[in-house]
This record gives sequence, C-alpha cells and structure tokens, in this order.
Amino acid sequence: MRSAVFSIILLAVLTPNEGRAALVYDLFLRTSLGDGLDSTFDVAANTSITGAQVILRETVSGGDSSLLAASNLNAFNATVSASGSDGSFDNLVTDVTGGVAGPQNDSDTLNYFALGPILSQPGRTSTDAGAGVREIVLGVLDLSGPMAGSTVFTISDASGADGDFTTFDSAGGLESLSVASGGGFFGRSFTLNAPTAIPEPSSLFCLSMIGSGFLLRRRRR
Repeated sequence: MRSAVFSIILLAVLTPNEGRAALVYDLFLRTSLGDGLDSTFDVAANTSITGAQVILRETVSGGDSSLLAASNLNAFNATVSASGSDGSFDNLVTDVTGGVAGPQNDSDTLNYFALGPILSQPGRTSTDAGAGVREIVLGVLDLSGPMAGSTVFTISDASGADGDFTTFDSAGGLESLSVASGGGFFGRSFTLNAPTAIPEPSSLFCLSMIGSGFLLRRRRR
C-alpha cells in the first residue's frame, strides 16, 4: 500500500502539469558577443561594444497564454549597473517607440512611459521569437570593457517592487504575475573579463636566462 501511494506521489511530481502557468521574464543585454544570461566573455583590454540592446524576454510554458502577446508593454523602469573592475557603459538611449522617455536623473537608469489608449499611445509591441518566447528591445547602450580583471554589467527591475513592468491590462505587474504562475522575473548579468597576459614559453625562457645571468654576476662579485 505504501509503495503504491509513493508511486502515485512520485508520478504526480514528475508529470508536467499542462494546466499550470509558467511565465518567466528575463532582463538581459544582447551584444555581438552573445546574450548576457549570467554569462562571461573573455575580451581584450578596453574592448568597446556599441549598440548593446537591453532586452525583456518573456518565456511561456505550462499551457499558459502570453501576457505580452495579449497586450503591449505600457510602462517599465529598469536599472543598468556596472561593478567590479574599470569597465563602464555610456550613450544610453531609451527606445521610445510608442511611448515617452522618462526623466533620466541617474546615468544608470532606463525609463520608459506610456499610457496606452488613454493618451493614444500604442505602448511597446513585442516580437514573437518562437517556442513560447516574446521579446522587446527596451533601449540601447555602449559598453567599455575593463583594462584588466572583470566588470559585471547587470540589468534589473529598478525598484524591485511590483508594477515597474506592466501592460496595464493585467491585474498586477509582470513581476508578481510571473511569480504567482510558478515562474519568476530575473535581472541577468553580462560580464566582460580581460585576462592578464601570460608570457609565452619562449619569453619565459629568456626571462629565466636573464635572471640566471644576473645571479651569476652577483655571485662572482
């Protein structure tokens, strides 16, 4: 009996629940190197990357319907931050198609504002990337890699509170709706790493010979 009950519980856990929503939202940078989904890229010192896109991606699974397909994104507030070594970002441009650029009091804050039909604004339309994925380009910026070491660029929900990202047609922001669905709302990092140059074997040999000669001269003296 216990074995049968255990089997039923195990089957319930392992079998996907087709009726359950699963909405996942990712904020990340897309560059010529690839998507920054908590990714690290080795680059030369002080590498410049122009036109890095700030992307909001919605991934739908579990038989739920897309919120971004049903309604445009009408408001968002995202933060761009850089930490670690001396890498930086610049030339932040908010994509204001179908909306109004909000005040940018801080150099690391993206703002976008629209009120949909209320102010004859269409809001930001998402594009269908297939397989339950929709994406919106929120803005574009330029990146400067570090001279040495690693710099981590992170895109995140500006306040961390519900409602910073909303379609206005849903009862709540994308943050709380995704968590309630069993998914989540995630800010992702993009790391540029400039490795310290390691001398080639031939260079190491020359250095060792020079060092040996120096020691022999000191001993003779």
